Amino acid sequence: MRAFSFVALAALATAPSAGVAASGEVAAPLSPGAFAPALTEATDVVVFPAARRPGPRPTVTVATRVHGSPNAVGAALLDPNRYRAALPSLVRAAVVDARVSAVHPDFPLERLLAWELEIPLFNLKGKAWLSRQRDLIELTLVEGAFAPGRVRFRVAPADGTGQTTVLVTEAQVEARSANWIFRRVARHDPWAETAMTAAAAWVLARAVALEVEVPHDAAHGPARPDVPIAAPAATALDGAPLAGAAFADLRKAGLVTTVRRTARGRLAYVSAAVPIAATPADVAGRVSAPESWAAFPGWKSVKRLPSVTGDVRIAVEDNVAFVDLDATWRIAYTPSARATVIEGATRGAALAWQAFPDPAHATSALAVLSEHPRLDASGYVARKMIETEPLMEHALALALTYADAAALADRF
Repeated sequence: MRAFSFVALAALATAPSAGVAASGEVAAPLSPGAFAPALTEATDVVVFPAARRPGPRPTVTVATRVHGSPNAVGAALLDPNRYRAALPSLVRAAVVDARVSAVHPDFPLERLLAWELEIPLFNLKGKAWLSRQRDLIELTLVEGAFAPGRVRFRVAPADGTGQTTVLVTEAQVEARSANWIFRRVARHDPWAETAMTAAAAWVLARAVALEVEVPHDAAHGPARPDVPIAAPAATALDGAPLAGAAFADLRKAGLVTTVRRTARGRLAYVSAAVPIAATPADVAGRVSAPESWAAFPGWKSVKRLPSVTGDVRIAVEDNVAFVDLDATWRIAYTPSARATVIEGATRGAALAWQAFPDPAHATSALAVLSEHPRLDASGYVARKMIETEPLMEHALALALTYADAAALADRF
C-alpha cells in the first residue's frame, strides 16, 4: 500500500461506475482478441498507459476469463441488481430515469442509475448512465464522485465452446472529484492516479466474473476466496511469460502487468514488465541493486545490514501514514534479486526482479518485477479493506507493483 493508504477506498468507490473524460492518454481500445493468447484460467492481464508518467485521467484496461457465455456476462453487466449482488459495498444502484438514445438506435434505452457505496470512513454517491452500444456496454458517470468518467466492457468467446468468455474492462475516472482523500492520494506521485484506476477496474472485472460463475447467494454473499492469505517463496515468482510472444501485441499498447491467482482464488503474485534502454545484463544488475529500490513510492530509505550468513540483508524504512512497511529483507541472487521480508509486520512478503531481451527493441531489455506484498498485514486500514472485500488483496498488490516498477524505470 505504501503510497496508497487509500487506494482500497478508490478501488471500491470506482468499481460500480465510471465516466466520460478527455485525457492525454487516449489510445485505440484493446479488443478481447488481443488479450486471448495471454489469458489463462488463473491469470488476468492489465495494460497501463505506455507513458513513463501518465497524464491526468489515464485509461487502464483489464482482461479476465469468465466461465460463462458472452450472453451471460452481458446480461449481468446490463442488470443493476447484479452489480449490487457482485459488490456488497454497493448499497444502492437504482434506476431513476431513462431516455432514448439517438446515437445508438439498435439499443435505444439508456438508464440512469443512482448509486451509493458504503466503505469505511465515508460513503460515496453519484449517478451514471448505463447503456449498450453495438460492441460494448458502458457506464458513464455524470454526477457526484468520480465524474466525469467511464467504464466500457467488451466481451467475446474465449474458445470454440461458447461457454468461456474474455471480459475486457476499460476504465477512466476523475479521482479528484470524489473527496479530499482521493485528491491527496492522486497527488502523491506520478503513478498514484493510474494505480487507483487499475485497482478499481480489476475489482469490478473479477467481481462480475465471479457473479456470473457463481450467482449471488443471499444467505452467504458473493463468491470470494476464503482461505488464509500466504505469499509464495520468492523463488516461485516468475515474470518470464511477460517477455513471451503471447504478450507481444499488448506490450506495444502499454505497460503490461499480470495478476496471478491461486487455485482457491487468493493472490499468487503480480508481475509488471517495463522496458529499459540497456542490455539485459546491465538492466539485471541495476534493478538487482537494493539501493535502487529506494525509488519505490513509500520507501523512505534502504540500508544494507551486516550479515553473518553471507547473504544480503537490507533495512527498509517507510514514509507512509496508516501502514507499517518498515522491514528487514533478505536477498538472494539467482542471478537477479529475489527478496523476502524476514522481520517486520509484512513478514513473508516477497519480490523478484528479472531481465529479458526485448523482442521489439534490440537496444532495450524488459525488466519484470513480481511481488506479493502481504498488504493485509501492513496495518489496520489495509486489513479492514481486504476483510471487507477480499478482492482488494489482489487490487492493492496490482497498484503497488505497477507503481514500484514504473517508478524504478522512470529513475533509470
